[in-house]
Amino acid sequence: MKRPFTLLFLVAVALAITWPAASGATLPNNGSDTYGFFMDVPNVSQDAHGDTLGVTGDGTFSVHPKSASISGAYTFTGADGTRFSGTWTANGLVDFQPYGCGVVHTPSGDVILPSNFCGGRVVFDITATTPFGPQRSQLTVFCIIGDPPPPVEEGIMAVIPSVGDFNRQIHGMNHYVKMT
Repeated sequence: MKRPFTLLFLVAVALAITWPAASGATLPNNGSDTYGFFMDVPNVSQDAHGDTLGVTGDGTFSVHPKSASISGAYTFTGADGTRFSGTWTANGLVDFQPYGCGVVHTPSGDVILPSNFCGGRVVFDITATTPFGPQRSQLTVFCIIGDPPPPVEEGIMAVIPSVGDFNRQIHGMNHYVKMT
């Protein structure tokens, strides 16, 4: 009788200790915060055909109410060598899931950042200028500052109708600065 109780107690303690750490990235996002958005170097993603999309941009976005004032540039490079560039503008904020602020966890140890440098998954509805005219699409940006859920990587994903689903992150570097 004592052995099952001890095992149950140990499982309950383990869950109590690990649950908050494991679910930090899913905390509610009920604040009316505003963030500076910085993507200074190209964040590159690839689609299933080998085409790549490199994106830069900056501006601000707010949650509750949702808004975005962000623009940037992109370069599309096809697997066949086709290449074109253009600009993009955010039409609005679709979603933001904050991961936290002030620290990046690496295998070699934590990197401490200013307390207002934050990470998360942010999704924008955008319009890109292309050689074929304006193209609406969705851009998702991942920043690993804070406590992102595994297997999140720094970078972007983009769904561009009639062009591709750029869901393989190649390179990324961006951050959000909490302003309010």
